[in-house]
Amino acid sequence: MAPRHAARLETMANLARPVQHEINNLLTVIFANLEMLKRTAAEGAPQRQLDRVAEAARRFEASSRGFLSLSRRPVPGVSVFTLHEALIALRPLLAVLMPTPSMLAIEADLESGPVRMDRALLDEALIALAREAGETLPRGGVLALSAANRPGSPEMAELAVRWPAAVALPATAPLCAIVRDAGGREEERMADGSVLLKLALPRSTGASE
Repeated sequence: MAPRHAARLETMANLARPVQHEINNLLTVIFANLEMLKRTAAEGAPQRQLDRVAEAARRFEASSRGFLSLSRRPVPGVSVFTLHEALIALRPLLAVLMPTPSMLAIEADLESGPVRMDRALLDEALIALAREAGETLPRGGVLALSAANRPGSPEMAELAVRWPAAVALPATAPLCAIVRDAGGREEERMADGSVLLKLALPRSTGASE
């Protein structure tokens, strides 16, 4: 079963690029025609309807790009990357798992340093966390993820997760385990009615891959 599963994943990875190319071509046609329609459509409701279609197309583009990017990733293995890269790449997929996009907040520091860990496992843990949050967060609740550098010595990169204190998220446990396996540590505390989980990871001296 394992070899067949690996072969299927490889097939999906090989298809990802041509599928993305086809989606890009189709969206180019959609956006071009929407722009032409907007130039001639009456003000008010017609313009608003076209804006909603354009926004839906942009969300579709972001979701498909995120999914296909995930499909192209190599099988699990240690690599060097920044937490910023990981969060930005996953954002469209994580948003899909929430009842509304506003229930997900992602803040990533462009200066966050590289870390060395299994990115595929991190992706899986964050997807599982968002799925669980989407099913359990109350209306108006927010799952917030952020990446930044932690000051001090040794230099660390930090992934922070915040959610309403009234909700338990057991899916944070696998995420913490992955961080510990990469030589990091976790710290959890209450802050303004929310649970704040800070995951610190050693910064890698290697270039991101």
